[in-house]
Amino acid sequence: MPDRFTTSLLLANIVLLNASYAQKTPCPPVSTAQIVSDVVIQGASMNDGYGGWPVCGVDGQVYRKPGRGDLTSVMRVSRDGSTLLFSPPEHVYPGVIAAAGSALNILSSVHSTAERSVPFQMYHFDSQANLLAQNPVSIPVQPYGMAVMSSGRTIVVGTHLKDPDNPGNRKYSFAILDENDQLVRSVDLPLPSGGGGWTFASQMAAGDRVAYVMLHSNQPPQTAIATISEKGNQSLDIKVIAAPLDTQTRHHNEWVFGPGVVVDMYFYTNERPHVTDRFDEYDLKTGEKIATKSAPPAGYQTGCYTGDEFSMLAHSAHVDPARHLSPDALRVVTSKLQ
Repeated sequence: MPDRFTTSLLLANIVLLNASYAQKTPCPPVSTAQIVSDVVIQGASMNDGYGGWPVCGVDGQVYRKPGRGDLTSVMRVSRDGSTLLFSPPEHVYPGVIAAAGSALNILSSVHSTAERSVPFQMYHFDSQANLLAQNPVSIPVQPYGMAVMSSGRTIVVGTHLKDPDNPGNRKYSFAILDENDQLVRSVDLPLPSGGGGWTFASQMAAGDRVAYVMLHSNQPPQTAIATISEKGNQSLDIKVIAAPLDTQTRHHNEWVFGPGVVVDMYFYTNERPHVTDRFDEYDLKTGEKIATKSAPPAGYQTGCYTGDEFSMLAHSAHVDPARHLSPDALRVVTSKLQ
């Protein structure tokens, strides 16, 4: 058995070795972001069929679109976890949706044999989910997304076939609807420099009499902010931005919109453990990068980006057992951005 002196020497050596190792091995960055709200969504679960990509509304409200099954209602989730269902008439499936303040518009397709027009029906709901009006809509695009202006006009982006006999000749376009959902005009997006074509890379967002959507082209690789005015003339501006492309270590998740900015969400795959989601903000008017923020990964699906906070929809498989939540309970988690 070693004596006290030998034991002291052994302990001293261990301390010195640990100190030396600490100096040579940098500690992983620790996020100072914090969870400011974590509530269970009432009447919702991971398996309720709402698998479509959500849309952000005012005051952090999230609109969940059905993703499968026989669901036809859109669910609005408030920050306190309360919900409200927006239900179009029976057998109508929501196509694209857009928040109109605390209200909601739903654009759904209507069966038709018309060759060169795509007929739709627009459903207008108030903030309490009451159906106020429904109007027929004829636009020459298959909708991808839409945004409702404060004036009552609507901007829809989508695609159409220039030549129905050539499915590969698909054009990316937008359409402007008036206050009664009648077509004002439709415009094809111009080709980007380099000869490639644009694809839509985000949901839409409404601004001051304009709508925004992110575009991406592979030839050459580039990303742009499209600003679409509700006015009939000079209605489109496409601004290419210096956004990094995906690499083996930098993984792009999604483009989201916040107050005056569009945000590139990404994380580094070589971080162990994956402790930080990052957010690069780009000014919507200039296209310049203005900030990088971070938050802990708190969920699996985006909610709302407010500039100071970011919310996500999250499962409950790994929450504190003391909360006694079912693993498929759905939560809305809001984090403070740093």
